[in-house]
Amino acid sequence: MKFGIELGFQLPRPWAQESEAELYESRLNIAELADQLGFDSLWVEEHHFLEEYCHLSSPEVFLAACTQRTKQIRLGFGVMLLPPMINNPVRSAEKVAALDLLSKGRVEFGVGSSSDRLGTTAWGLDWERRQEITEEVLGQVARMMVEEPYRGYDGTDFSFPTRNIIPKPQQKPHPPLWLACSHRESILKAARLGIGALSFSFTDLDTTQQWVNAYRETLRREAIPIGSSINPNLSVLSRLICCSTESEAKRIQDKVHFWWYSFVHYFGHGSHKPGVTNLWDNYSKSDYRFEWDTGTIGTPEKISATLREYEQAGLDQVVFSIESGAISHEEICGSLELFAKEVMPEFKQREEQRSVIKNSEDQLISEEVMMRKEQPKTFQDIPTIIMRDIRPWYSYMGFPLDEEGFPILDEMQ
Repeated sequence: MKFGIELGFQLPRPWAQESEAELYESRLNIAELADQLGFDSLWVEEHHFLEEYCHLSSPEVFLAACTQRTKQIRLGFGVMLLPPMINNPVRSAEKVAALDLLSKGRVEFGVGSSSDRLGTTAWGLDWERRQEITEEVLGQVARMMVEEPYRGYDGTDFSFPTRNIIPKPQQKPHPPLWLACSHRESILKAARLGIGALSFSFTDLDTTQQWVNAYRETLRREAIPIGSSINPNLSVLSRLICCSTESEAKRIQDKVHFWWYSFVHYFGHGSHKPGVTNLWDNYSKSDYRFEWDTGTIGTPEKISATLREYEQAGLDQVVFSIESGAISHEEICGSLELFAKEVMPEFKQREEQRSVIKNSEDQLISEEVMMRKEQPKTFQDIPTIIMRDIRPWYSYMGFPLDEEGFPILDEMQ
């Protein structure tokens, strides 16, 4: 089983002039530490307008900075928003490919749709069709990273002519594809698309095992790959607070409640006045409490026992949410360091053995599943694009011209 971390870029009020700059520098330092400690992946979200909850709207910019400060950790979009009114699909393909080159092939490409009405209404995105639109666009973005040239597309929500979309990613045919999943049906949808599922954590061993089995069996039996390769992996999100004593973990856990408060505000039933609503102040005046402990808050012994059950259930990866509300930079780093020292080693050893077997099994599944994908038609006629006449530019630049207005090369100095 692999371990990743998720950075949410929470920034409760009050804000000082340097608050956002300090937040970004802190998260870069945490990314660098996670890389040094041996975590497998780092994931960041894309959100817009969600004050205090998430102050990261351009994950590719942050991840590009991470490519220059890390060496081995995988860098994941968890997720990039794909609806074309938020991110033009061509630009999405270009950004992912450029990041993959900068990272020397370490990108994980997770996608999703806008799930908060504050953002959805701002972009003019049809709330009921956002997932359908995301799926349509994902197929095109995957094609753009592979086809030379991209054959073009005339669809319901996105159309584009034939062009060669460059650069191409280092990973071939493209970085692993993932879908954000919040319930069982979306996990099965990811399986039917032949891509990884980025899901919220499950409640117990039996439930986890049922979902893992359902995902893998659905992928094996029903998948028609949306990309040019499959990614048969299931990842879940869990909170991590690793401390030497239960009392210290509980003290830090009390700072987590704001994460849920702000989550419910934006994704549930909150009312928001942009630039005015003060979530931290409202939270501080309330008695809101929500315990999110799936067994990975506490001592290394407790966390190890929980993760062994996840491992037994067949999970491929656990991604830890490590920040929230008033949790300090030092507390985050201390938790990661203790986890890496006391918990990670036994799992790392078993993962090396498991990965050999799983890679072999995945290859067999891939060969079976990829046969179901309809192969693109041979491109018989690549259209020629006629450029505009630039002869007036030659004259403007003072080049010696012939009778037809083209530069006389022999006379050019």
